[in-house]
Formats: sequence, C-alpha cells, structure tokens
Amino acid sequence: MAARSNLQQVQRVLLVTLALNVAVAVAKGVYGVLSGSLAVASDAVHSMLDAASNVVGWFTTRAADHPPDEGHPYGHRKIEILAATFLGILIAGGALQFGWSAVEALIYGTPPPTIGAGGFVVVGATLVVNVFVAWYEARRGRELNSHFLTADAAHTASDVVVTIGVLISLALTKSGLSWADPVAALLVLAVIAHVAWSIMSANIDILLDRAVYEPEEVRQIVLAVDGVTGCHRVRSRGADTAAHLDLHMQTDGTLTLREAHDISHRVEDALLAKLDNLVDVTIHVEPHDDEEEGL
Repeated sequence: MAARSNLQQVQRVLLVTLALNVAVAVAKGVYGVLSGSLAVASDAVHSMLDAASNVVGWFTTRAADHPPDEGHPYGHRKIEILAATFLGILIAGGALQFGWSAVEALIYGTPPPTIGAGGFVVVGATLVVNVFVAWYEARRGRELNSHFLTADAAHTASDVVVTIGVLISLALTKSGLSWADPVAALLVLAVIAHVAWSIMSANIDILLDRAVYEPEEVRQIVLAVDGVTGCHRVRSRGADTAAHLDLHMQTDGTLTLREAHDISHRVEDALLAKLDNLVDVTIHVEPHDDEEEGL
C-alpha cells in the first residue's frame, strides 16, 4: 500500500511538471512563430521534449501499478519503451524542419526576426519556470526516492543553459547580428538530437534484452549465501526500473530438496535486497557434482 501511494505521488508531480512544460513550450512556440525567431521556435521543441519525458514517466508509473497477468507474465513495463521510442522519433522529426530552415537562413540569408521586449519577457519567464521545475522535481525525487524524478530534474536543469543561450541570441539579433538566430537554433537542435538519440538508443538496448546487472556482481551476492557452492548462467534483462534475473545455483548434492529450496529462497531475498529495481528472480538449483562453468 505504501509503494502504491508513493507511485501516485510521483504521478502527481509528473502531471504538475507536464502542465508547466507544455505551457512553456506553447509560449515559446507562439512567440517563435509571431517573431520569426528560429532559436525560440527550436527551444519550444526542446521544451516539448521535456513534456514528452513527463509523459513517458507517467506511463511508467502507471504500468508499475499493474502487476503481471496471464497474458503479460513479465508485466507491462515495455509500455514505457514503446512510448519513449515513439516520442523520440516524433520530436526528432519535428526538429528537422527547424534545422533545415536554420541552414537555409545561414546560406541564403533571410530577414532577421522581429525581437521586441516581449521576446525577452517570454523567454525570461520560461527560464524562471524551468528553474522552478528542476528544483521541484529534485526535491520531490529525494522525498519520494524516485530515480526517474531525480534524473528528469537533472535534465531540466541542463535546459536552463540552453534557454540562457537563446536569451543571448535574442540580444545579439536585436543588436543587428542576423546570423545569431539561426546559429542559436542549430545549437538548440543539436541538443535535441542528442537527447532524442539518448532516449531511442537506451530503449533499443532494452528491446534487445541488454544485460541490466554485471554477472560477477550477481555471483558475489549469491556465493555469499551460506550453503551455495557455485553460480553460473547469470542472465538479466528488462528496463533499469524493472529488471528480471535468472541464474543457475549449485549446492551440495547430498542436501534434501527442501534444504536446497530453502537456500534458493535465501539467495532470492539477498538479490532483491541488494540489487536496485529487481522485480523477479528465477533460480535453477543444481547439485555441486554437476557443476558446469560459464555464465
């Protein structure tokens, strides 16, 4: 019950930050279109990436509320993977349009955007919102022991630097340097491309069943349990937030089935206590005299 309540609180934090990130993206997007500033419009796409991260986090915590069932024995956590991959592709595709416009502006030259006091107010206000969101997520992440909120707060904090860069480009553009706007847009789009690739590549690894835990770390935990004489064929997969582990464990061949079973339970308890985000363990018990070397 406590874990469920914790997840619900994380979901509420994500909904608050989602609303703020969408508001920031809309404000930047409207001003970017009205002023013709590619830098501001690109930063609006960047803010949508923050909102997308909130959506993915919300899906993740919702999936965590649903236990495995007959049709989905390994749970529903890959909803997160599908959502993240789709959003990463969608945002990367949208960013390409601004990138092409920025390149054309540098090559052929275009009329500089109309930058007024409103531009500095809009971008400055969104900067304040980003600082608040980063602080709020970091604080709540520590209080709720949420790795996702803490990581998302760090990502939002890095966005503050990008927004400051956009503010500088507005000042340079207003002073007459027409190249400042498309250059700033390209720099923002480079950040978007990096984040989008990070999202997609991490999820591709999960779909390809990348190992979550180092086999040697798992073996050391298993071998530390009294009665275990060997451990091999250590395999892990799943998301970093919900991992599955299976292994072969050796015990004295003269033990009764009940004794070997009790040892395997102690091994499972040790693994669940020491490995972060482990949700399921499958242990195959073998007699020591049948020991086979390997992973």
